[in-house]
Amino acid sequence: MSDDPYAVLIIGGRGEFGRFLQRDILPNLGVRTVLTIERDTPHDQRLSKLQQARHMIIATPLAGYAETASEIVHECRDLQRPLTLWLIPSVQAGVWRAVTAMLASVQNPYLSAVFVHPMYGPNGFRSDEREARTFRNILTATAEGAQHPLADEVGEIVEAFRNQLSIETITEFDAEEHDRITAYSQGLSYCVAQLMFDRPELDALIERRMPDLHFSFHENHNLIIDFLRLNAYMPKAIAVFRDEWQGTAQSTCRDLFSAFAKSDMRLNCGTEPSIPTKWYEKLRAAAIEA
Repeated sequence: MSDDPYAVLIIGGRGEFGRFLQRDILPNLGVRTVLTIERDTPHDQRLSKLQQARHMIIATPLAGYAETASEIVHECRDLQRPLTLWLIPSVQAGVWRAVTAMLASVQNPYLSAVFVHPMYGPNGFRSDEREARTFRNILTATAEGAQHPLADEVGEIVEAFRNQLSIETITEFDAEEHDRITAYSQGLSYCVAQLMFDRPELDALIERRMPDLHFSFHENHNLIIDFLRLNAYMPKAIAVFRDEWQGTAQSTCRDLFSAFAKSDMRLNCGTEPSIPTKWYEKLRAAAIEA
């Protein structure tokens, strides 16, 4: 039993992002006690850990994320002390709808939730690189229980991210806007990933040309496939990229970069997306150099 009043519970602690949080993020934020369970941990063991935590981070795969988060909220329906849930999926809108509906259903005044997308991860998290400016937290929404206001604690955590990790938190976009904007930046880069997954000869070319991007995309294969499937704004991005790809010889890195650049122009109208990502920036630079 933890006696730390600020203990953090990670659901999905053995996953790649869960391990990244434990290794690179939480220690820098002053977290002393980290508890972990998995999505398939038996109910009685899960409830025991839930009762020890002050903060809970759900770091499970994107597929089934909304269902997992809603189930956790329901399991916390009788909790009699404050608990903050941190919902961190890369596709936010569906999770926001599901979790706020469940919070309204259980009516526990001690439960509050923060919906935030960390725009960084274990594959390429270096503060000294050119794309480090894309490492941000996109906070899309909060949901406060009647006995658990969030303003002060969220403000303190935002400050800690800024001071200890040089990561800013922006609050300009709601969950729906977040998903639309990221479809045309993060999602567009994932169209390149999908092509790599489908075409081994292109995959080999990208591995030689952009080994860091190649490694990251393969490490995040399942997340990428789920993002392409679950983000409601991806059909347009996919259709635009497919159209531009079909207008090339479909055989070289130059063809791929050309399709990416023309798709970027059509989707973002030649402007910098409000929520760029590291790999989007890398591909944009590669297209300019090609």
